This record gives sequence, C-alpha cells and structure tokens, in this order.
Amino acid sequence: MKVLQVNVRLHEGGAARVALDLHRQLLSSGIKSRFAYGWGEKGGKSSIEARVPYSFQVGRQLQVASNMLLHRVAGIDCVPPSGVGRKRLIEAIQWADVVHLHAIHSYYLPFEWLVKELVRSGKPVVWTAHDYWMLTGRCAFTEGCERWHGGCGSCPTQNNYPSAYFDFSADQFIAKRRLLAELGSRLHVVAPSEFVAKAIREGLPRLDVRVIPNWIDSEFEAALHSVQLNRAPIDLGNEKIKVIVIANDLSDPTKVDRALVNQLLGMPYIEVHTVGQNSPFAGAGVINHGRIEQRKRMVEIVASADVALFTSEKDTFGLVMIEALACGIPVFAVDSFAAREVLGRLGLVSMRRQEILERLAKGRPRALLCKEQCLNSSAQLLSVYGAGSAVNAYLETYEGCVR
Repeated sequence: MKVLQVNVRLHEGGAARVALDLHRQLLSSGIKSRFAYGWGEKGGKSSIEARVPYSFQVGRQLQVASNMLLHRVAGIDCVPPSGVGRKRLIEAIQWADVVHLHAIHSYYLPFEWLVKELVRSGKPVVWTAHDYWMLTGRCAFTEGCERWHGGCGSCPTQNNYPSAYFDFSADQFIAKRRLLAELGSRLHVVAPSEFVAKAIREGLPRLDVRVIPNWIDSEFEAALHSVQLNRAPIDLGNEKIKVIVIANDLSDPTKVDRALVNQLLGMPYIEVHTVGQNSPFAGAGVINHGRIEQRKRMVEIVASADVALFTSEKDTFGLVMIEALACGIPVFAVDSFAAREVLGRLGLVSMRRQEILERLAKGRPRALLCKEQCLNSSAQLLSVYGAGSAVNAYLETYEGCVR
C-alpha cells in the first residue's frame, strides 16, 4: 500500500497534526507514505521538513503570496504550483495507490487544477473533512451560516476564513459541485465527528462518508509517559486557580471567548495561561506561553494547569480538549457541537458560560474541579481517542478504495 497525504501545512494546526501523525504511524507500520504540504513559515519551507521522512513542499513563496492576494479579492486560488513542487506532487499522485486529501484550501492548490490531476491519474481519493470547505462556495468554517444549503451567494460572512472582499461564492459553489462530481465514485470522505458527517451527507448525499474521530498524536502520547503528571488532590487554599486557554490564533473571536476570559481575569484568584499566537490578554494575572512546538513542553505546560477552558464555536473536533484530559486536568467547555460530541464519548458534558464561572468559585479544591469534569486515567481516554483504532480505520478505508 502506498499513500500520499496532502495538507496545507506540515505541522501547524489540528489538521496538520492528524495528517502528520497518520503519515508517521503508516511509516512505522511498514506502509509507504509521502506527505505533500503547501507551505511553511512565511510561505517558505517548513522548519521541520528535514525531520519528517518523505515530506516535501508543493507551493512556492511567490505562488502562495499570489494566491493569498487573489483569494482575498475574489475568494479563489488561481495560481497552480510550478517548478519542483509541481513535478514532485504529480509524480507522487502517480506513485500512490491512494491519495489522501486533508486541508487543500488556503493558497497553494487551485481545486480545479488538483481535480484534473486526480482524474487523470485515476487514483482513489480519501478526503478527511477537517472543516466545511467542500460544502461551501468559499468558507472553511460557516460560523453558523446555512446558506450552503441553497447554493451560497449573498454571503453574510465575507470575513470568514479564508476571507474575500468580493462575493463569488455562488459561482464557486456550482464549480465545486461540478468538480466533486468529476471525482465520482473514486472519492471517499471521512469526517472527524458525526455532526460534520451529517452536514456532508445533507449537502452531498451521493458521497460515501464515514466517521473516524481525531486522536492523540504519537509524540504527545510519548510525552505523557515522560512527564510527571502531578494530579494529587490538593486544596488550592490561597493559591490561584490556573486556567489554560489553547488556540492556534488566540485573537480569533470564534476560537476564544474574550469576554469570558476577561471575566475570569476579573477574579483575583484566577491566573490565565495561554498557548498560541496573537494573545489579546495581558496583565498581572496572565502568562502567555506563545506557540509551543515541542510536544513534551506542551504536556508540561498543560499538566501544570488546574483547568482547561475551551470556548471555540467553530471547531469540527477540538483536539485540545482531549489533549488536556490526557494530561489529567478537567476541561470546562462552552456548549457547542464539538464539545458535546467529543466530551460525550467520554461521559463528560459541555457547559453554559455562567456555569463555568460558578464552578470556578473561589477556594474550590483542584480535586473537586477534576472530579466534576475529568477522567480517571489517560488510559480511559486513549481507549477512545488513541491512535491505534483510528489508524486501523483509515487502513480499512484505504483497502476498501483499492479493491
């Protein structure tokens, strides 16, 4: 079995972590895998490419920058890859038994160009829908907009990622449906959650869709065994309750509820720790750790907190929830489709904002916080969200494609 993974980034963001860990898991199982990614830091090569076997960059800085500019005007990537990246991608598509797409939007692969290459190759395609992009005329995240049910157009959310100044979403909706039809029965879709699968089945009823939840990546799991996770039942007493907030972009209002965090900061016994870029929070009660690349360091920072706060309204899964639980700390998640489904599989619940504030009342012992919204062990979580069952499910999907 030979599999080509394709994703916009090599290691940044939830989709990249899933795609990269799947690539590594396949290689460690003796299965041939290659990883084609769009661009790294500042549109150039990823800083970790040398450490990822059989990975290569598709985009080039000028091409990525051109697509970024064109997309912000018209909402479409127009400039195809060129040079070495183009050649290596076409060769890899021809080499593969299965082409596995992840996030393919965002400035490096015009969809029409990619579909033509896939159709020309005749290879089966697995597409993991990490977001809603395949359903809409432009948006990766709908932010509650339901206009894709009627073909998009008159877009009320032009700033939704990836944003555009002019609205061509209706035209692009039609074009995308036509291109998906060209892939036909060769296309097999995977969703990380039931609610995403439900939306895809409603919008694209002819597609084969199955659910394979995301999982704790192998580097994170290894770090769990190398870091001392101190979850001893202690009374906070006069200590501050350490609340950790994690997001790739902390300034994104659909990822982080700034008002709720500021309410917590108004409590003298709360200390907010953030992980991610562009933190809008500052002051005596805030510790900004910035972006953390090393998984061991990530485990250390998360495990040192008392509570993880998850307020995203747009996540299609929410890896940070299961990562925090794996570190042995409770997750207080604002109610959303993702929080409801991901926590529900573990017998935990999402909450109302007011309930979160009430549960973080002064002087509550950390042991009580954990009892309310935590797991007994990492093993309990890994039995549901471990890599083993997910990778096996993907292997079954690949094998079903090539029969």
